[in-house]
Amino acid sequence: MKNEWNTFQSDHEKAPDHLREALLIKVTSELRPSAPRVLAKLGILHVFASMATLSVCPQFGFRLAGEGMGAMHWFMNLGTWGCPIACGSLFVGTSLLLAAIILSRPEWRTIRANPVLTLSAVILPSLGFFKVMDGEFFLEFSIAWILGAVISGWLLVAGVWRLKAGRLTATA
Repeated sequence: MKNEWNTFQSDHEKAPDHLREALLIKVTSELRPSAPRVLAKLGILHVFASMATLSVCPQFGFRLAGEGMGAMHWFMNLGTWGCPIACGSLFVGTSLLLAAIILSRPEWRTIRANPVLTLSAVILPSLGFFKVMDGEFFLEFSIAWILGAVISGWLLVAGVWRLKAGRLTATA
């Protein structure tokens, strides 16, 4: 078998340099996707997740579809700080869970390598959208919403990475 391998290696010419370079670039881009490309994908996923979230739970007084308080009805039972923390967690968490399902492991590695940039890219434009849509911003609610969004986002980024990397094992 060793002789066959040696014969196989000696019978084939090396690939031309331009093909080897093109292949290296392709493999590198798939294994190490750029942060802007990953954030763009995450942004698109966030738009869809936000539409779903805003259909079942108003955020800052803005609701995309439907009527009534939706999930906020239950969140209000959590108290003055618990409700906005739950709202922020739901809003950002839904986007990150959708991203966990759709994005590849190398893309998630890029997210994990840039958690502050990732969470900022999801949270800040969302707050800007709510402000443009004349959202009801109150200091205490806003701080708690951001706190919920950041904490749940941070935990999901780390937790999803552990799942995708195969480091989370079930305990019996």
